[in-house]
Amino acid sequence: MSVTEPHDEDAAAPAAINSFRRGILLAISSAVAYSAANLALRGLSGRHDGLAWAIWVSAMKALPTVVVATFLLGWRAKQRKVLFPSTGILPLLFVSALVMQFGGNLGFQVALGYIGLAITVPLVFAFIICAGAVMGRMFLGDQVSARTVLSMVIMTLAIVLLSWAATLNMSSVTANATSSATKNIWMGIFVAVVSGMSYGINGVVIRGIGRGKLPIESMLIVYSLTGAILLGTLGGTMLGTERLLAISMAEWQMMLTAGAFNSIAFFSISHALKLANVTQVNLINASQNAMCAIGAVLIFAEPLSLPMVAGIVLSIVGLFALDKK
Repeated sequence: MSVTEPHDEDAAAPAAINSFRRGILLAISSAVAYSAANLALRGLSGRHDGLAWAIWVSAMKALPTVVVATFLLGWRAKQRKVLFPSTGILPLLFVSALVMQFGGNLGFQVALGYIGLAITVPLVFAFIICAGAVMGRMFLGDQVSARTVLSMVIMTLAIVLLSWAATLNMSSVTANATSSATKNIWMGIFVAVVSGMSYGINGVVIRGIGRGKLPIESMLIVYSLTGAILLGTLGGTMLGTERLLAISMAEWQMMLTAGAFNSIAFFSISHALKLANVTQVNLINASQNAMCAIGAVLIFAEPLSLPMVAGIVLSIVGLFALDKK
């Protein structure tokens, strides 16, 4: 007789709920930290002209994660724990890291220079959510409940409203824009889409690998080292010694701030993806849209509009509509 099975199921249910709640809290922490990092990156965009500056900023953003991941790996090694259960996963990690660093992080920084924070963040997240939902379902078997679909619809409406609000703020610029400026705007939109798709793909990869036995810090050392070394070498070469020496202390501090918050967010979202499915984590992270919109108003004095307020409210409603199990 198997009389213990119902009790096992009853015991497993609270554990699963608690695990999911931890994932939600980690996703919220990630959204807050990413918002702070994005505001710092917004302050860095446009400080120097050219692609080289965007590459260098993206490289410096990865450095704090390298430091933290190295410390944690050293701690695991001291405890005689396995760092890489299988080296066969390293090629996939490296390719994913290239997509994340060059498509996601660099693409995001480049888009900031073309179209600004308030448009870049909603555009990026629209494609993060779409790519994550489709690929999470296809490759990981993640279930998408009716409440999650409702949350996706609400979040999509919020993204549309926040994007509309951002375009209203740019209306005075685009009204007299030259054809070259218009091309730059469309280039920024294209790069933001590439960035969102890259982040969405990597969310699925991180969840797929993270559900196994590979430690998060082992995964993140590959991601961060790829960015710091490859982007740093490329950006440093393109900038040259003279321009590197011309970077002010305030700019170094801003890059360090962006990197520190990015590190907190990266670790938080990586652990969140082990506990909740890709779509749920991405929807919670989409609250960055509202946070960055508020930051744009409070820090960069962008005007507050009705579409922006409506988008912020809908972002909050979308989070409450998200399936809690």
